[in-house]
Amino acid sequence: MSIVVPVFRDDAALQNLLTELTNQGWSDSVTVVDGAQEDRTRALCAQFGVGYLRTAPGRGHQIAAGIAQQKDGMCLVLHADAATSIEMRCVWERFLAGPPVWGRFNVAIPGLGVIAWCMNVRSRLTRICTGDQGMFFHTKLLHEAGGFAAIRLMEDIETSIRLKHACPKRFVPCGCTVGTSPRRWRAQGVIRTVLFMWGCRLKYFFGTDPDRLYQHYYRSRK
Repeated sequence: MSIVVPVFRDDAALQNLLTELTNQGWSDSVTVVDGAQEDRTRALCAQFGVGYLRTAPGRGHQIAAGIAQQKDGMCLVLHADAATSIEMRCVWERFLAGPPVWGRFNVAIPGLGVIAWCMNVRSRLTRICTGDQGMFFHTKLLHEAGGFAAIRLMEDIETSIRLKHACPKRFVPCGCTVGTSPRRWRAQGVIRTVLFMWGCRLKYFFGTDPDRLYQHYYRSRK
């Protein structure tokens, strides 16, 4: 199994995640893919003894590059601000022993339970995963679907679309939870964040180039 963590100047959150993964015995499976190419991020990875890879920025490009470094098998993608648990580890071991699957965990957002519930229900109904939910997939299925979407934004949406078209019956909406930070929601406002993210999805659905969405997304966060 392998765990790919795309990062971009988020060392504080990454340190917390790597501490959790180390305590849970997962550190030897981790590859951090650094889009900012920071020496301090590389040093942090060396401190925890995890894999480190430098790429150009853009989460989809980073994740695709990280997956390309892995052997065939199950792969889990975590954001730097993810919060894992022993329960996840137990569920993951069952995945390793079973047939190839793809899917995501339920997301938990401290203080924003309704938002998290809506995200999980929507994902279960549509088979579209978001990065905050901890996407996972067997690399065999990913290859059948055309690979991970190496685009700068909406990579989770595009990859989910590819997988649900190629192997819909292999989808697993795992009820075990993975945590994510509420900082984005708190900083920009819950309603504004929801409307903004749905606006980006609609623009992507109607053909807006991911590079334009990427520029719009990060410009709005400044």
